[in-house]
Amino acid sequence: MSQEILLELDDLLQAERELSGLLAAIQADEREARVLYACLQDWKGQSANVLREQVEAFFMETARRIREIEEQKNALIQYVHYMKQVDGAS
Repeated sequence: MSQEILLELDDLLQAERELSGLLAAIQADEREARVLYACLQDWKGQSANVLREQVEAFFMETARRIREIEEQKNALIQYVHYMKQVDGAS
């Protein structure tokens, strides 16, 4: 492998590790938020309903962002694999 490609692969692998860390942090925060959300189930009234709707919207957006980051991570992994194949063919 040429030195230039090794550096680029190292950068890509570092980006993959960072995405994995970001996903883990978001998922941990989501689990904590779900525990807190469970406490809202006993609340009654209009303000409780509004808060529940806002929290549910937060969970939907969080799920969307997690999917988006996972897709980016998968694309990055595929690209790293491709780069290794191309470099091995040289």
